[in-house]
Amino acid sequence: MKEMIDLKDFTPTEIIIYNYLIAHPNETLKSSIRQLAVVIHVSSASIIRCIKKMGYDSFYEFKFGLKQQKLILQTKKLSTNYDTEIIDLAGEFFNRPLLQQYSDELAAFKRLIANTNSVLFFGIGTSGVLAQYGARQFANFGVNSVYNSDPFYPLPQEVRHDTDQIAIMLSVSGETAEIVNRAISLKGEGFHIISITDNNYSTLAKVSEINFSYNVKPEVIKKTLNITTQAPVTFILELLARNVGKH
Repeated sequence: MKEMIDLKDFTPTEIIIYNYLIAHPNETLKSSIRQLAVVIHVSSASIIRCIKKMGYDSFYEFKFGLKQQKLILQTKKLSTNYDTEIIDLAGEFFNRPLLQQYSDELAAFKRLIANTNSVLFFGIGTSGVLAQYGARQFANFGVNSVYNSDPFYPLPQEVRHDTDQIAIMLSVSGETAEIVNRAISLKGEGFHIISITDNNYSTLAKVSEINFSYNVKPEVIKKTLNITTQAPVTFILELLARNVGKH
């Protein structure tokens, strides 16, 4: 892979493509350019333009470089302390032009939060812990915020009958049935749905009015335990909270 890629000249679509290619090397290596276009929901031509801006002449050359980088990383893992892995994962995210990447989503969020009466945070498991953190951050800036980690817990009447409310839904995969169903239910109650997910093509992202996706390498251990780094989620929550504080 090319080093120190400058993303300032990338379009928002090309940044989405770049983030996916970097975060999903195994899927990229196994896929054709048409298959990737379907998964990322872009055109094949957009992928080619992105790859050329990354310094490659063709998709074949890009995949060759990706394969070489994968071999280098595998070799390093044999001799490197795993304590550095989280630094690499977080570093890849924070080296992106994040304010540019989230500019449209932030603008839409600011319009919603300017007219809202309260914000509900919802997540399960680790996402539930972060939902509590997000609610506290918003409360620090004077927003009436609550969190919920129980998909079957009934909403209080005053919350259900309020208007102009926002529900911020947290899910790594964006496919957890309880969270997706809760989002659909809240949408039916008149909530504006904002989601924070690892990718922007999940079911939860699609049913959301606004989606903040962070596109980092998914990690699951013991078949069911999702240990995908949540450093990007903490950043997004604090970014939103600080934008609340500006109103």
